[in-house]
Amino acid sequence: MSYPSKRAHRLLTERLELRCYEPRDAEELQAVSARNREHLIPFMPWALRDPETVDEKLELIRKWRGWFDTGRDFIYRVQRRGESEQIGGCGLHYRISGNGAEIGYWIDERETRQGYATELAAALTRFSLEVQEPSRVVIQAEVENELSLRIPERLGFQQDGVLRRSSERPEELNRDMVLYSLLPEELAASPAASAKYEAFDDLGRVIGAGE
Repeated sequence: MSYPSKRAHRLLTERLELRCYEPRDAEELQAVSARNREHLIPFMPWALRDPETVDEKLELIRKWRGWFDTGRDFIYRVQRRGESEQIGGCGLHYRISGNGAEIGYWIDERETRQGYATELAAALTRFSLEVQEPSRVVIQAEVENELSLRIPERLGFQQDGVLRRSSERPEELNRDMVLYSLLPEELAASPAASAKYEAFDDLGRVIGAGE
């Protein structure tokens, strides 16, 4: 597995700002995660860890920053442009075989159904394929997560199939996941190609932009 050399510390979409977590975000992350636990548990097994303490969230952020700085995983805090309140989280994960990238996302229950997840997924897709150049971008969602399944379909991803019992759940059978992918040569003809974004490295220099 090779990791991308260009890393977006901050990424702007039309309405959102995605940025790398910092230690000062621990308290707010603890609060927003605890508040959304019941909202996320049905389709996000990691939410079962909550409620965690602020110190536990701080350690999690430190781990994420380590991954970020070595280029293996990019986990972002999401807020509206010009505002400071966290309204979600997302990730661009380089953990797919064959140098592929996977996109994941969640939105605060109070902020759903406004198109935020689709907007950030589109921007991450275009940035990844244009700047970081993985072999493909992948989105996975549980078969019953209808809202999440609509996102890759809207963005022009192709359904590759169903990964049976691949989503691990403690104390119950694993759940089936639907796998979608978009290849570099498919980007131009996809709705994701029209996503607007600006990407900046950790010194604030522009490393990618889509008009």
